[in-house]
Parts: sequence; C-alpha cells; structure tokens
Amino acid sequence: MVRPSALRARYIACIALALASALPLAAQAADPTALQAFPDFLNVRSEFLSAVVTAPAATALNFRTAFRDTPAGRIRVSVERQGQSFYVLFLRERDGAYPYAGSGNIIVKRSAANNFIQQIKWILSDDGLSWVSLTPRNEQTLVDYVVGGSLVRSGLVVRNLLYYFFMQPFRYLHDMTRSGLDWRLTLGPVAPASQAAFAQALGSPTGPAAALARAAINFAAIDAYLSSIGASGVLPEEERAVVAAQQSQFADERESGPYRASAWSAERGLPLGASSAVMLSRMAEGAAFIGFVDSADGRYPYKLVLVPYSQERGGYAIAAYDAEAKRFMNWGDFVRSRPEASIRLFRLPAPR
Repeated sequence: MVRPSALRARYIACIALALASALPLAAQAADPTALQAFPDFLNVRSEFLSAVVTAPAATALNFRTAFRDTPAGRIRVSVERQGQSFYVLFLRERDGAYPYAGSGNIIVKRSAANNFIQQIKWILSDDGLSWVSLTPRNEQTLVDYVVGGSLVRSGLVVRNLLYYFFMQPFRYLHDMTRSGLDWRLTLGPVAPASQAAFAQALGSPTGPAAALARAAINFAAIDAYLSSIGASGVLPEEERAVVAAQQSQFADERESGPYRASAWSAERGLPLGASSAVMLSRMAEGAAFIGFVDSADGRYPYKLVLVPYSQERGGYAIAAYDAEAKRFMNWGDFVRSRPEASIRLFRLPAPR
C-alpha cells in the first residue's frame, strides 16, 4: 500500500517538473480590437441581477427561462440545480443551440443553502477551453485564468467585490487584471493573416494543406510539405514544455476546476488537455502542428493536423482536421471527451 506521504511527494515532484519545463509567459493587455469585439451584454446582466443572481435561492430556483436579443446575439438566462448548488446561466445562441462553450457566456454558481455566490465563470473562447473564474474572498476577489484548459494564473488577488465585476462591462475585468494576466493568449490577433487562410484550406485535395495531411498519416512525407512552402531543411520539433503546471480535468463545463498536474512524458508526450495552450503560445510564430493522439483506453489513435489562428473579430480558434477520416473536428469537444488522453505534438512552420 502506498503511504499518503509518498503520494504527496509524487504530486509535488510532478508539479516541480512541470514548472521547470513550462513556457515563459508575461502579463500583457488584450488587443484593442479583440477587446472591443468581445461579446458582452451588461444590460441583460443588470436586468436579471435581483431576479435570479442575488434573489433568495428559493426564488431563483423557480426562475423561468428567459431570452433577450442583444448586439452580442440572443441570450438565454436559465437556472440549473446540482446538489447543494445551482447555476445561473447566461448563454449565447450558437447555431440554434445554447452551449456552455461560447465566448462571452457567464455561469454564476450559487449555494442553495446560504444564498451566497460561490463563483463566476466567464468564458473567453468559442471552444470553451479558456475562461476567467472569479471567487469571493471577504472584500476581495480571487481570479483564476485558464487558457486552452491550462491554469496559467491562479489566485490573483483583486481588491474589489465580486459583484463589481458582474455589474461592469467586460473591459472592467480586463483592466483590473491586465497587470497580472497575459490577455493576448485569448484576446489578441497575434497570428499572421495567412494562418487563418491555411486553417480554412485544410481538407483541400492539393497544395500545402493536402501535403501536411499526408504527412500526418505518413510522417516520412514531411519533407514534401516543407518543400511545398519553401522551408526545406527545417526539422519538425516535438513540443515538450507545458504552459502551466496544472490543467483542467474537464469534469463539468459549468465549473472552473478541479485541476491536476500537467507535464510532458517521454512515454506519451503532452496531456491532450495541455496541448491547446502550447499551440496558442506559438501562434505568433505562424506555426502548424501534427498531433498523434493516444487515448490510453484502447480508443483509436487520431492523426491530426492542428492550426491555431486569429478570428476576424479577435480571439483565437484551433482548426482540427482528422487526416485519416478526412474531416474537421470540434476541437473543444474532442479535448473534453478525452480527459486521460495524451498527444505527441510536432511543430512546423505554416505557409506565409
């Protein structure tokens, strides 16, 4: 039987290893265009504050779902109960549905026992893998910043009440935390313009995109891809450093945590849940990736082409293309559905 002290020592060792191999990050403000375009709906939050966010739990739990049309799109306000807690959901419509994943979505977790707000989760990306969580602590707020599933910053103390953030535009949250968070990882058009075009070309029968897909199936064909973009002689590099020492376990999309240690393994590569942040940290370089996914549970190992790019309105997206099935995948859903999976992630230059 393994002693608890031994388990603790192993956990600390994993954290230390991850910290030693983490990519360096610095606090930066968001790109102004991306910040301006971020979907916000302060009027809706204000309208339903007393009706469901600060109302007694018994009243809030009987709240009838409401819809509002805003410049940020149609918003659904609803309540979901889970044990001794319940969630107040402000979700944007996307393709006729209201998924938890979606930039601008807000999820307020409240206690059904004492009426308190326990946490606010503010989604920063359409894939739902990036968010800011706000937790009250006396007259202060603790901020966690998650990028692509990786816990980039934890426990940033802001000397404001939690309610101030909820009742102010999103820009207020950004301004109060920009000295401690690297906002350009989630809100910044840092990728070359050609990156988005290349992402959209995945699946084409000819050209560099087709060559990269062939290389994902047969890695020996990588030279043909590099030659097609004028990068002969460049060697693919395996990503072996995580962005943060911990990553989300993706247990519940409404929750910020729990988290677990995250580190590269010589046997399996990167945790799949840590790979998004790694790719985003390389986006400014104009990088594309080949990823070999092993789920560790007998499921089919995927051979993927992955291209992070900047969206027109700001913010990021990661195009994921299954080279063997010849189809695009929903990257956020794929990552969340395989919490134990690992990925061998190889970085290559994208066409300029």
